[in-house]
Parts: sequence; C-alpha cells; structure tokens
Amino acid sequence: MISWEIPELDVALGGLKEHALTLVHEVDPRSRGKELLYHIMKRKLEKGSLVGYFNISYPIHVLLEVSDRMGISLDGYLKSWTLAIIDTFGSFYDIALSYPGVWYLKGSLSAEVLPAKYAEVVERHKRKWAELGLFDGREIFGFAIDMSDYLELLGGEKETLKYLELSAEVRANSRAYRKYPRGTNFWFWSGMKSVSVLESIYRRADYVLRTSSEIRGKRVIRTLEVIKTPEPRSEILRFHYEFRNGEPIVREL
Repeated sequence: MISWEIPELDVALGGLKEHALTLVHEVDPRSRGKELLYHIMKRKLEKGSLVGYFNISYPIHVLLEVSDRMGISLDGYLKSWTLAIIDTFGSFYDIALSYPGVWYLKGSLSAEVLPAKYAEVVERHKRKWAELGLFDGREIFGFAIDMSDYLELLGGEKETLKYLELSAEVRANSRAYRKYPRGTNFWFWSGMKSVSVLESIYRRADYVLRTSSEIRGKRVIRTLEVIKTPEPRSEILRFHYEFRNGEPIVREL
C-alpha cells in the first residue's frame, strides 16, 4: 500500500492501493479540495517519485506561479526530469513554453484522437525516464487537474463521455502502459457540472474523496468524505480539516 501523505487517511484506509484511480471531487472552491491534492503531489515529488501532471486548466506560466505559491518548485523537478507536464490547456489554445519535461499535443485534439495523443506523449516521457534509469525504486503518480474543464475543451457532455470511453481502451492497450511501469492516478473535478459525466467518473474511480464547506458563525467548516473505496464500507468516512501555514490539518469525525 502507498501513503496518502495525509496520516489520518493512511490510518483509516490502511494506505492507498498501488495503480488505483482516485477522484477528488471539490463540491465548492471554498473547501479548497484542490489544495489537498496539490499537497499530495508536493509530498510525492519531495520523496523523489516520478510524476506526470496533466495541465487541463491553466496557461503554463500561471500553473508555475500558482505552484510556487503552494511551495512546489515545478521548475526544479522539470529540470531533474522527475516531473512531466502534459500541457493540455496550452495545446488547445496554442500557448506553449519551451521547457524540458513540458509536452504538447499536435494537430487535431478532438475526443476521438486525444487519448492516443496522450498515450504517445506519455510513452515518450517514460522512454526518457527509462534512459535516465529513473524507474528503479521509485513510485509513479499521475495527476489530472481539472477534469471538469474537458466539458469546455471538447465541446460538451457527449464528447467528454466519448473521450472517457476511448481513453480507457487506449490505456488498456497502449505501449505506454504495457511496456513501461504503470502509475497510481489522481483525477480532480470541481463543482457539480454535468451530472452524467461526473457519474461516469465516479464509476471509473477506485476511490472517491469529496470535499465541501459551510459557514458556521464566522468559521468555515471544511469536510472531507471518503464515499468510495475498492472494498465496500458500511459507512462514509468523514473528516474535518483546516490549513495551517499551507499544510492540511485533518481530524476524523
């Protein structure tokens, strides 16, 4: 089992299954669910893990600035080749940064061809990891932020659902995932956009973590719910959490 990098989750769940897919669903931005996921990624990078980051939501320079504010120096990890950024946003909007470890998708980017183009780029970077001998003794993780932005990039629910179906088929058969070691993946979804797509992603995920918040008096109460795990549970696990100096402080209810 792999660490969640959140001790309370490790204790409650006994760790994270290798090669599992985790969905972090941020119901509202005030809950700061995305920051929980960035915390996990930060810790994995600090431990020397190999990370593939699918940048779906930001211009690349904004991503670098936001990450710096969260204490993640993506620049250093890119230069060491332990981090790969697949810049989906930049590929769709033709905003490119020439930088080691940042990859772009060329040509048409419809729902039909996007999964194969992802697989091609992933294979190329994994080949680089193999050439540098970086696989030995390292865990591998993938982070896709924010999956809900596919609704706009691909043109709606129908095309996004098509992409998800084709992507699953490509991952099952691509050399990127058969020839080279596979990773443990995290997907992020914000808000309640498109119930049909969100339900599809819930079904695909092995773990679903949902974050939400409410105002009580002058306080923001943030709640983390573990609503799906590989082994069915009799009840939903609930935690409250806050941030101190950028670090999540979590306690089980």
